[in-house]
Amino acid sequence: FGSSARRAQRSSYAGQSRPSPYSQPRLMGAVHGVYLKYVGLGLGSYGLLWFLAPLERHGHVPGATPTWLLGLLAHVSAVNLLVAALFRLKQGMSILGKDAETGTVPLWSYLFFAGFHVPTWLYTRLHRLRDKAAGIAAADEVAPGWWLGGRYGAEVKRSWSGIVDLTCEFPEGCVGTDPDSYLLLRCWDGVPPTPEQLAMAAKFAVERRKRGDVIVHCAHGRGRSTTVMCACLVQAGLFASWEEAFEAVKLKREVVKLNSAMRRTLSQWQSSFLAEKEKVK
Repeated sequence: FGSSARRAQRSSYAGQSRPSPYSQPRLMGAVHGVYLKYVGLGLGSYGLLWFLAPLERHGHVPGATPTWLLGLLAHVSAVNLLVAALFRLKQGMSILGKDAETGTVPLWSYLFFAGFHVPTWLYTRLHRLRDKAAGIAAADEVAPGWWLGGRYGAEVKRSWSGIVDLTCEFPEGCVGTDPDSYLLLRCWDGVPPTPEQLAMAAKFAVERRKRGDVIVHCAHGRGRSTTVMCACLVQAGLFASWEEAFEAVKLKREVVKLNSAMRRTLSQWQSSFLAEKEKVK
């Protein structure tokens, strides 16, 4: 997995279709919560804008509310409603401009999408502080050399042979041992990668594991990262199925969870993986 190979694969990271035959049709509440967070910020900001805007029907005096405040509310509303729509469509993960080579988020993204970045950063930071208080690590070793965590995985303070990043909203904080250590799969919070992306991530991680420890992380170390880790552990031959891998991961990191879309994606990936193994036999 050299730089040229990874560059050739990046075009498949976003916007792929996701088939849906699986027995659990509903998403877990946490995913509904992510979507409602975006919708709530968007509609709440619009409602406040509508109330504060100097319209005659409210009897407000024109100019009573600072123009900058009205503009800020309009911005927060528009940006979060846009993200909510893209979230539902499982599209547009690259809109925030995160660099696939370095994992950095450009300055223009922070400026143009400030109404999304600031609340998201604040929420995630508070979430991490709550986890710390509850004794939940930034990342846990769920199998020898295999680490699973959130965006604050850098707190482990080590260099990684492989880094699989499932976020599109945060800059990468972990440090790799070489330029080819990093793989980005842009996913909205709660939305899993496609089966094809799972296959790519699992192969990448297993190859990098030969050189040292690998970390797979999303924002909170719950869902997106767990989806990929289960595939990695099966690909590595440590478990026969993603279900077995998931149960083992839960023993090491109790907060992990998979929604129905994540389970469905894993089942689809596993079917293809096992079929390929049979062909080799």
